[in-house]
Amino acid sequence: MTDETHTLGNAEVALLGLLAEKPKHPWQIEKDVEHRDMRSWSDLSTSTIYKRLRALEKAGLVASSTEIVDGRARNIYALTDAGREALVRRLTDLLSEPEPMKWRVDLATYNLDLLPRDEAVAALASYRAKLRDAVRGYGELEAYLRSSGCPAHRQAVARRPVFLLEGEIRWVTAFIEELEAS
Repeated sequence: MTDETHTLGNAEVALLGLLAEKPKHPWQIEKDVEHRDMRSWSDLSTSTIYKRLRALEKAGLVASSTEIVDGRARNIYALTDAGREALVRRLTDLLSEPEPMKWRVDLATYNLDLLPRDEAVAALASYRAKLRDAVRGYGELEAYLRSSGCPAHRQAVARRPVFLLEGEIRWVTAFIEELEAS
């Protein structure tokens, strides 16, 4: 098998991580993704789960078995040793390399001279308000995770965006002031 660390995308890493907890049925994975609000950072959708599980099984990173529950057969997926090894390698890569940031606001900022100044300032003020709403939302999520006894490393997933968004709020505030002064 080839080195999977180069081919495991966000969705595959998320799936393998969930299966590292314990073997699961795709429906159970879907519920975990929904409950943990993983859609915003994992590239997992309901249809993706099934498709990616089959691909991971074909690659030998997960194995499936059939279980009969209430007279119905269902597939249960489990992480293989090769899957755990590939996941650990990819997690190490993800933790050690910063991700290039692509912000749509940069496209608009680059072409800001095409908008009237007042319209640009109003749009940026709206952007800032939405950033502040997102900071509040992530703060609430972190509080919920803490009160649920969630491990600190999982709480960090809710805390990290707050730091990024607060930096973005500082940038947009300074930029608005700069535009208003010009």
